[in-house]
Amino acid sequence: MQHVLALAVFLMMAVALPWAATPTHAQESTRILGGGGGGATEQPSAAAAPGFVAVVLADIRRIQRDLQTRLADTVSAIKAQTSPWPLLVLIGLSFAYGVFHAAGPGHGKIVISAYLVASEENLRRGVLLAALAALVQALAAIALVGILALALGATNLATADRVGPLEAVSYGIVALLGLWMLWRAGREAWAHRAGAGAHHHHRDHGHGEIARVAGSGWREGALVVLAVGVRPCSGAVIVLLFALAQGLLVSGILAALAMSVGTAITVSVLAVASVAIRRGALTLAAASSRWQTYAANTLAFAGAGVVTLFGVTFFAAAL
Repeated sequence: MQHVLALAVFLMMAVALPWAATPTHAQESTRILGGGGGGATEQPSAAAAPGFVAVVLADIRRIQRDLQTRLADTVSAIKAQTSPWPLLVLIGLSFAYGVFHAAGPGHGKIVISAYLVASEENLRRGVLLAALAALVQALAAIALVGILALALGATNLATADRVGPLEAVSYGIVALLGLWMLWRAGREAWAHRAGAGAHHHHRDHGHGEIARVAGSGWREGALVVLAVGVRPCSGAVIVLLFALAQGLLVSGILAALAMSVGTAITVSVLAVASVAIRRGALTLAAASSRWQTYAANTLAFAGAGVVTLFGVTFFAAAL
């Protein structure tokens, strides 16, 4: 059982690291706003990723660039035509962009997945956290463009560049979340080691006190959503600025919300997988309360460690 848990933790880290490399979204937005999506170049993170991961990341980025170019063309077509068809195409393209954007590099999906592996067994709650994080990202993009570009009259490039500081805030919240998770995991592990809470081992389907505490922590879930969602979706910012330039802000808002739906679907799939990994590990250990406690503690520390590592690393890099 120890070898199985160690392998699960290793695989989680190995899969997470290449996808966690965060591209310079503000620079990417600046290039696109200045001269079209076709001018975007590959980010170093994709080239540095090993083997098949680099190929997958390169394909995802190519699709994103193509979709960004088509989004810009479609926004222009909406103004030129009276037919509702271009708007429907824009919404469809935005949805597709959200799906592929969520599949590319970024810390959001990693934070949510690691959090769920560490402490969540309720499948519906895990999917809800993923969906809310995607929605908050879209709302953050709408607020950013609405306040800076529309209300304060900032240029498109200046507005897009404000994504960077919000990224730093997001990383800081992620780091604090990870440290809290580490403290909580240590506290629960010590309590179990001391024999406290032994009578809870068979509650919540026998999955341990850690799951019970985390499962009731909606404030902690809100912190996860805030950590991921405070950073606006760069694609949503781009399409909103294009739409605003054409006097079609409502169309841009609809496109941003459609992106959030696509993003929510992709991240929800990862959320389901994360919850399944946790349930599977705890089910394998169900024959013994001691092993089940060990499994819960291992998953808690592994997930907390991943969240802390990403938060601290990216926050330090953003300073």
